[in-house]
Amino acid sequence: METGITLLTHSNINNVKAAELFLKQNSLKIKSPDFALLRQIVKNFSIFPYENISKIIKSRKSEGIDRLRLPQEVYSEHREYNFGGTCFSLTYYLKSILDISGYSSYPVLADMNWGQNVHCSLVVLIDSVKYLVDPGYLLTEPMEINPLKPRVYMNEFSGVELIFRQNQNIVELFTFNRNELKWRYRFRDEPADDEMFFKAWSDSFNWKTMKGICLNKIEKKTRIYIHNHFMREENFSGKKNYKIKNNLHIVVNERFGIDKHFVEEALTNVELIRGKHNQAE
Repeated sequence: METGITLLTHSNINNVKAAELFLKQNSLKIKSPDFALLRQIVKNFSIFPYENISKIIKSRKSEGIDRLRLPQEVYSEHREYNFGGTCFSLTYYLKSILDISGYSSYPVLADMNWGQNVHCSLVVLIDSVKYLVDPGYLLTEPMEINPLKPRVYMNEFSGVELIFRQNQNIVELFTFNRNELKWRYRFRDEPADDEMFFKAWSDSFNWKTMKGICLNKIEKKTRIYIHNHFMREENFSGKKNYKIKNNLHIVVNERFGIDKHFVEEALTNVELIRGKHNQAE
């Protein structure tokens, strides 16, 4: 596999074009890389849903770095098919936008309850203050990482608490509503270099997340979450769960605007991926 540095060099022109298109589409003018502009960028970027349908489909058609959905593809396929991306493609696209807007930022890899380095987000520096932005988890607000005390933020569908473990240089993220507090992930506040980031991205095609379809979006201050034949609507008041075994294609089309034939193709590919993984085991 080519290194991340090589990939960045090959794709840089298209990344810049995709970043410029996003700024133009959202009428965002670069004046100074301050917090107000960062907040606008992050808020507007949340239009891209988290979904792995596009990733599963492409994984069966391409190999190596050709499987990675880079910014231009994310932008164009969102406009045409209402696709978004998973955490790596969304984070990489958002970083491209922040780069041409004059921000200093770096990606970090995060641990979740099912594995290490299985999630990613960005740390943005403004006047020596660090902010976490996470498009893959649909967090719509930049959140200050304060080493002196925990910080609590209100996002569209939940509260978020950041706790900095200074002795370990680790940040932990929790979400909460009126009924419960949940640990989501932790990351070490150290930049993931190109090689680390693209290796994790490439490895993600072999993770268990490819064995089923998963979608997330924000709709009227509610997170809509679909995993295979299960759907949850979640907001500050609580959550509602639904079984959608017999009408998955219809629900995905109605709630995410993704055509039914893409859902069918992804489900077919999931069965092939499961078979391949079972043989490997």
